[in-house]
Amino acid sequence: MRMKRIALLVAVSFALAAVPVALADNGTNNGNGARIQRLNDRVDRFLDRCGTSSTGAPQRCVDVANRALARLKTVDAKVQQRLSEHPRLHTLDELLQKDIGRFQAWLGS
Repeated sequence: MRMKRIALLVAVSFALAAVPVALADNGTNNGNGARIQRLNDRVDRFLDRCGTSSTGAPQRCVDVANRALARLKTVDAKVQQRLSEHPRLHTLDELLQKDIGRFQAWLGS
């Protein structure tokens, strides 16, 4: 069980590291929708494995959630800056806001 949790946390970390790559093409949609969907799927798995809230969750889950939230906010800030230049990023911004909200709700903040 512990190895599965560690593997999940590693997968979530890699997924969150891939988000900036999804923004590298300046707003064109060259498969980025699939990348964002995979990110959302990984967030779903994280929330399924770590519980519905941070109360009683292992410290590793809390640490990963805090790092994920910080990364998502950083990426969202970059998307916000480019939103006026690339209106297609609006969908990406909505998805990022959704995931930010999910992590904030999980953390209770």
